[in-house]
Amino acid sequence: MQALRTSGFMSRPTIPSLQALLILGPYLTNSGRFLDAWSLFGLTIRLAQSIGLHRNPKYLDPIPELRECTIRSNIWWWMLHTDQLYSMTLGRPLGISGIGDCSPAEPLTTDPTVQRLGVFVNQLTILGRQILSSSSLTDARIDMFTDRLMALWDTIPDTLQFNESWTNPEVQLPEYPLCATAAGKSSYRPCLHLVSLTKASPLL
Repeated sequence: MQALRTSGFMSRPTIPSLQALLILGPYLTNSGRFLDAWSLFGLTIRLAQSIGLHRNPKYLDPIPELRECTIRSNIWWWMLHTDQLYSMTLGRPLGISGIGDCSPAEPLTTDPTVQRLGVFVNQLTILGRQILSSSSLTDARIDMFTDRLMALWDTIPDTLQFNESWTNPEVQLPEYPLCATAAGKSSYRPCLHLVSLTKASPLL
């Protein structure tokens, strides 16, 4: 935080400063300071929007290189996903009112596991935000959302699903990208269980 203050991150936001703020979020939540993380994330949203991360980078002038376009899109979609997690965990409104016109990032890897997990997270983010922003959850709407969640969950191979044993300190974590999911324990688990919990009852 001291380095961020020195750089004047609020008056001159940059991609690295936003990445640093996002990294602080899991640190705060995993150390039991969820409200601090939620408050900091509100500031991060405003800074991201101030440099146009919610816009499709291909519409910017000049158009950034492919790598920068991918970084911008990845950051924005990670923020949409994080916003969903905080809202669901704390029972508070979404901090980002809409998705924006920034499309999901184009994959820079040919690894099918990384690509499949990325597609799943993006689809779950959209569906989760629709659920959380719904003004009235009638029985029919709950059934509809439950069916959509189950259908999405069925598209995920067993090897990509969250494993409860990853929370055990003695268990060796899998390779990337699953290790990132496992390491996110407290922040990832609510979202990854959003679908699996519907198997027992329509929690929504």
